[in-house]
Amino acid sequence: MASPLVQILSKLAPPPATPAPREYDGLELFRWKFLVFRPAEFKFEGLVLSLVGVYLLMYLVGKAVNGSRAKAAIAPYSTIINSQFSYIRPLLTSSPSLHLLYASGRRNVLSLHATVTLLPIHDMPSLIVHFVKSIIEPTYDGSEGLIFDLTLGRGEYGLQGEGAGVWAVVDKGALRQTKNARWDLTFPKLNESSSLPNTHVLFTEHSDITDALLKTPNVGIAEILADPTAARVLKYLLISDVAAIRPSKGPSPAKLKSRQVILSVTKPSNNAEVEAVQAWLQVALNIADLLSKPTLLKPEVTRKLIKTRQTVDLDLASGYKKELDEDKPAEETPEERRAAKKRAEREKLSEKERKKLDELDKKREMRKLSKKQGLKGQM
Repeated sequence: MASPLVQILSKLAPPPATPAPREYDGLELFRWKFLVFRPAEFKFEGLVLSLVGVYLLMYLVGKAVNGSRAKAAIAPYSTIINSQFSYIRPLLTSSPSLHLLYASGRRNVLSLHATVTLLPIHDMPSLIVHFVKSIIEPTYDGSEGLIFDLTLGRGEYGLQGEGAGVWAVVDKGALRQTKNARWDLTFPKLNESSSLPNTHVLFTEHSDITDALLKTPNVGIAEILADPTAARVLKYLLISDVAAIRPSKGPSPAKLKSRQVILSVTKPSNNAEVEAVQAWLQVALNIADLLSKPTLLKPEVTRKLIKTRQTVDLDLASGYKKELDEDKPAEETPEERRAAKKRAEREKLSEKERKKLDELDKKREMRKLSKKQGLKGQM
């Protein structure tokens, strides 16, 4: 008689393989004993593999195409970047649709981060979603673009002047998306200005800041905006000393605070637009130099900017402290502390001692109850 172990293994063993039937007149690529491969019997699997292969091919082709397009998009500005910065890192790829360039080593500018954003032609589902959102959402900006982010100072490094607060020129078509994405645009007020074309709006914390930026010679903001092509490619020109995202844990530490000039433009499609973006990049560099002047604004304007930030920091600190207080467990009352102490002492007792303690507690309760009943009878 077989042992129990052998019986169990015999039940777990798979049934013997049966050879594939010979009644088949289709294409048969392989046969060896009971192994056979007939493509006609794997139609679904073949379809899935074909789709995966097509997707991978599109990804590789799209990645290569976007890599070439990113290099071509940043190439027209290499001359001005090379002339302004002493160190330039080659274009890096964050994703097939996002490419980055870093430069440093210029007076009044700590660093430059240039970003090239392209259509996700490597990812068909994302591309379809992109086009659908462009059709059904009027405020959705799905255009390809370039962003030049000049960091003038951060923490104890770089430009440390009081700056111009938060100031911006924003295209009306990109206004809602830009405003929703940037917390710092809650600091200035939205204004219409005769110095701007009717396609753009102005954000400023004080009129003196606008006068300094638009009327100072050799800055060029007003002159460039007067050119229809330059105005058309500009999404926004932003000066900020406040975080783009609202801090969630109190005010930002001083070492993380920075001052920036950010230029966002649509990706040029012709030589005139390329020249317009080159002019805007030079304007951004001019602004960096202008902000280095210690006498840019009147002392009372500077004090107002500082007071506004101090007030916001106090509100952030107060709000975060309130959240922490709400998350803290409620403090125990004296009765709860005595009960907890009594429970802890009870846990240290043996089973026999606990029973005695329970009997004493019952007797005390009975005496209390009898006293209450006696008092009620007397009344």
